[in-house]
Amino acid sequence: MLVGVLTALGVLGAIGLLVVLFLQRARDGMDLSLGGLLRVYLYLASLAGVIAIAIGLAGIISFVLAAAFGVDVIYGGQPPQPVPFTVAPCPPNVACTPAPVPPPVFLKDNRIQQQTQDLVRGITFVIFGGVFWGAHWWARRALAGIADRVSGLHRAYLILGTAIFGIATIAFLPMGIYQALSFAIVPPDQFTFRPGAGEALSGGLAALPLWLGYLWLVQRALRTAPPSSPTAA
Repeated sequence: MLVGVLTALGVLGAIGLLVVLFLQRARDGMDLSLGGLLRVYLYLASLAGVIAIAIGLAGIISFVLAAAFGVDVIYGGQPPQPVPFTVAPCPPNVACTPAPVPPPVFLKDNRIQQQTQDLVRGITFVIFGGVFWGAHWWARRALAGIADRVSGLHRAYLILGTAIFGIATIAFLPMGIYQALSFAIVPPDQFTFRPGAGEALSGGLAALPLWLGYLWLVQRALRTAPPSSPTAA
């Protein structure tokens, strides 16, 4: 779920960013030089790296929460097992052949395997996303230097990251907390499968610090932005 939401938000945000940049530069001519297009790519790739880190953090958080609170809360209750099929006995003094009883097919409990897969996926995405983001961050610094922090492209990148992870936080975190509290408070029903809160809760907890980080960077950019020159009357 988190992968699909972050990917969709990232693609839509990237398209919106490109449209805004092209419309903004239309008055003075679009910067379609190799350096200008390279800077756009570096920012979009940096955002893709952060999204990969968020996906990895969600997997690690799911593993940690399952180890701390149990796999039932994070991955849902144990799959319901089938009731053994019984055959009515033959009536007294009546010769009959009992019907064959098919063997019951028990469902495999793969929650522990899913927990291990989340850990492996989380570590892989965090390492890959961190290296990917770090390489493009270094390339941005080498290409434009410190002065790039006051550019419109940098500000648009910060706003886009804030919006993506802010939407992901408000979409996943309340739902995950509700599912966890419902699992802990509401009495279980033996005939109903109870889904876990792991995907929503871990996704919200992974997006929350990234949203706060981007929001802090936006606030810092506002404080350090040069004052706009007054327009002539």
